[in-house]
Amino acid sequence: MGAMTLFVERYGADLSISRNTKAVCLRYPDGEEHRIGLYALSRILITEEINISSAVLYACETAQVSIILIPSRRKGNSINLFPYVNSNLKLRMAQYSAYFNESTRLSIARKVVVAKIGAQSLWLGRHDLTGDFEQAIARAQKASTHAILLGIEGSVAKEYFAQWRTLWHKKWGFKVRNRRPPRDPVNALLSLSYTMAGNYVGQMIGIYGLDLNLGFLHVPESNRPSLVLDVLEPLRPWIDQWIWQKVQEGLLSPKHFYQDKAGGCRLDKEGRQIFFPAWHDDAEKYLLMPMRDSLALMLRNLRR
Repeated sequence: MGAMTLFVERYGADLSISRNTKAVCLRYPDGEEHRIGLYALSRILITEEINISSAVLYACETAQVSIILIPSRRKGNSINLFPYVNSNLKLRMAQYSAYFNESTRLSIARKVVVAKIGAQSLWLGRHDLTGDFEQAIARAQKASTHAILLGIEGSVAKEYFAQWRTLWHKKWGFKVRNRRPPRDPVNALLSLSYTMAGNYVGQMIGIYGLDLNLGFLHVPESNRPSLVLDVLEPLRPWIDQWIWQKVQEGLLSPKHFYQDKAGGCRLDKEGRQIFFPAWHDDAEKYLLMPMRDSLALMLRNLRR
């Protein structure tokens, strides 16, 4: 798996694979063409309606290149196409065994929530905000059911965002965390960044051959990578911090967003051209350590 991200953001583009299956060929309606080495790619990000051949999908699966579809003009959630890795059967069997053992499933879920609350407390403290959630961590460690655990996680998240929003200027219109669709620029950045990070996490998990749909904190649902969401939880405060830092540096402003009645608040074309390169160049490096730590937490518990 390579390190590059291919961004396809122009309507009507055509994506195919070379005859020797070693390069992705990108052609635009105006005749512009590009060839990118398949094994130099980590993912392909598509934000517009394009034509893509089945050969590209097959080649991406073979080369472990993920594809992420982000709707720019229509209502709907982003979709990740993760490459499947048929390996490490023992670890996958351990995942199934842990899930079907109610005590083990709850134990892993507790650790995910505790790690997330710890990261929330860390970053609030870095901004001299009240980030001491020690009592919540103690309750989470002793939670006797998933319902109780989710209640603790939800109440802490509400308090966390109530404090985190005080860092933002009024012009951003950020009052509370909302999604599906996000209703203001900050929530739009949060949702998009979580989606991008989730794709990276999914690739990391896939390397170990785990079932992406079988999580411990997040209840498995059709077409939802619950295990990815589990591993993503402790990363969210780090993502929040990255967004805040970049905005403070002047990366984006509210003018880069527009309101869509069906899709809520979204980045405009100029904003996307600024955000995605910044994410590729900076965010993935910034998040690499906490990503590995979160995945390691999951793997340690499964290997036991």
